[in-house]
Parts: sequence; structure tokens; C-alpha cells
Amino acid sequence: MNKNTVDSLKVYWFALKAALYQHYTASQREVFKQFRLGSGLFFVGMVAIYGCYQLLDASLSREIGILISLVIVLGGFVVAMLAQIRLLIGRILHFIYH
Repeated sequence: MNKNTVDSLKVYWFALKAALYQHYTASQREVFKQFRLGSGLFFVGMVAIYGCYQLLDASLSREIGILISLVIVLGGFVVAMLAQIRLLIGRILHFIYH
């Protein structure tokens, strides 16, 4: 590796580190909006699963509706858990640096 490559990697690393620090130390209000979105999607998906199971007869359309609802539930769960992890890492960083 030549000196220019090493220098450009150092610049990239410091920029990435600063961006991650800014992301994880965002205000809790912003992160809570992300959590509300995830929990809302999770709730809507669960209601849709219940509605598909109760309102549709046993058929392929019921199974497709439940599958789509499960995808919504999974997406909501992932978004909510990522928000929780973001809050946890932000609190740890705040404890370490302040």
C-alpha cells in the first residue's frame, strides 16, 4: 500500500466513525419516532393476520393475506428492534463520552 491509499483510508475511517457517532447519539425523540413506526407496523400486521383468519374462508387468498401480514409484522419488528438497539448504543456512548 502506498501512502496515498493509507491516508485516504484514514480519512474514510474518521468520516465513518463521525457519521456513526452522529447516528447513534441522535435525540431520543427522533429515535422514538422510529420505534413508534416499527411498533405501529407490527400492530397493523397482527390485526391484519387476525382479520384474514377471521374474515376469509380457508383458501389461497387467506394464506396470501396472512403471508403479506407476516411480512408487515416482520418489518415492524425489525424497525422497532433497530430503534431499541440505537437507543441502547446511544446511551452507552453518552455514558462513555460525557
